[in-house]
Amino acid sequence: MTVKIAGKPRPTIPYEHPTLSMHWHNLKQNVQRQIIKGARYSRHDAALQATFSNDETGLAYLCEQLMRYVSEAFVHYAVWDYSHAYYPGRPSQQSARVDAMEGVSRVLPTLASWVHNRPVHDTCIQGLDNKDIDVAVILRRALLAGTNPLHKGYWGELNDFDQRTCESADLALALWLSKSVTWDLFTRAEQQQVIRWFKQVSAVETVDNNWHLFALTVEFVILSLTGEDTISHAKFKRIKEFHVGGGWFRDGAKGNYDFYNAWGFHYSLYWLQQIIPDYNSEFITQTLAQFSNSYRYFFTPDGLPLFGRSACYRLAAAAPLLAAVDINVSDVQIGEAKRAFASNLKYFISQGAMRHGAPTQGLFADDVRLMDNYSGPASSFWSLRALNIAFYCGDRIGLWDAKETPLMVEQGDFELNIKEINAKIIGVQETQEVVVLFLSEYVMAQTPLTRRLESQRWQDKVIEILFGRARRPKNNLLRKGVTCYSSKMAHLF
Repeated sequence: MTVKIAGKPRPTIPYEHPTLSMHWHNLKQNVQRQIIKGARYSRHDAALQATFSNDETGLAYLCEQLMRYVSEAFVHYAVWDYSHAYYPGRPSQQSARVDAMEGVSRVLPTLASWVHNRPVHDTCIQGLDNKDIDVAVILRRALLAGTNPLHKGYWGELNDFDQRTCESADLALALWLSKSVTWDLFTRAEQQQVIRWFKQVSAVETVDNNWHLFALTVEFVILSLTGEDTISHAKFKRIKEFHVGGGWFRDGAKGNYDFYNAWGFHYSLYWLQQIIPDYNSEFITQTLAQFSNSYRYFFTPDGLPLFGRSACYRLAAAAPLLAAVDINVSDVQIGEAKRAFASNLKYFISQGAMRHGAPTQGLFADDVRLMDNYSGPASSFWSLRALNIAFYCGDRIGLWDAKETPLMVEQGDFELNIKEINAKIIGVQETQEVVVLFLSEYVMAQTPLTRRLESQRWQDKVIEILFGRARRPKNNLLRKGVTCYSSKMAHLF
């Protein structure tokens, strides 16, 4: 089934076509990064891996340990009142400063979701070193520093197609989740300062794909906190145009069908429904129900049939299942959602997917072949998106005490078609394997060599190290013509 979506040619995006002045800017920021960044923080890596390797350990304890691990490392890497965090790892196409902003924007939602259901006087967590970390203080200082034009950690003025527009959505979500210990305690002047920075989002252009959800998230939070309606209704209409049926979205007029449906589209739509429950609620809940009822078949106890971009977000795969249980819209029950979420965390983290305080830039260890050029050292924190939902609604859906029930592939063999994306899903109980087979070619001109994962050239690595800007091959296997994806994931090793 092919659904044609009207679209325009992709615009010229500055960071994809850097000028000499941009290269000079990147070089200076990369030098600054080398001066400011702290040492790699690895003291708890082995302990966390061992914890997730124990099949008898309960999910609540695992999530709390992960939160302690992430919080402690964040404090280590953060600078300028927690407005930036210089994590180790390969850079993105952005500047080192934007990469460091990601080190905050993609961590704060996890801190905020953890603090969301806690009393305002009980916001401290102990790191794995048993030292107290006041999460509320971190959130307040970060939000005030980042939005203050006079502060060294100011997040800056936004431009068209700016990566910081993407990051603003996570920051706004963190503000909304932590409202009782941030927004409600800010002075009137501080509230105005914060909202002034977020309002920039409505005035800039974004790429015509899932990025529309970033501006919408910010605008929904502004409405929720201030009563001022700045919502770009045309952006939501455009998101609805990307829906091809069955809960599946194409990521732009000519974009992929891939796991961005899980950790991009449905994750963001879930939060929009939580922030402003009555806005297009029927569309959000129906598409989530449709998606989760077929997506549930993707999960195994040992891996996922990953396809598309951003394999480093793999820990977030179960986010839509938890969201569907919370909204109570699908056939997925809490035991199955818990099994999918817990198994996914255990499988990857027990194999070393958390290193130096962050999710690795790969599946298990770092793997430069799987790193998209838009991904930087902290981009992989989107991997914690399922954890964010778990912290937020876990108590009310009975997540922590629920008994795990078998995944679909643990119950028996199956074969089903998802006609909306022209794919067949096959599950084999004996081998605990799930295969996604696309039934049409994405690209016609291909050979065995064009379908391989390419390695980075040494000269590109040298330039990347010097300028702090990604120069890596594009290894989206969907766009290389690979049509078969197994949960054994050999195609990504």
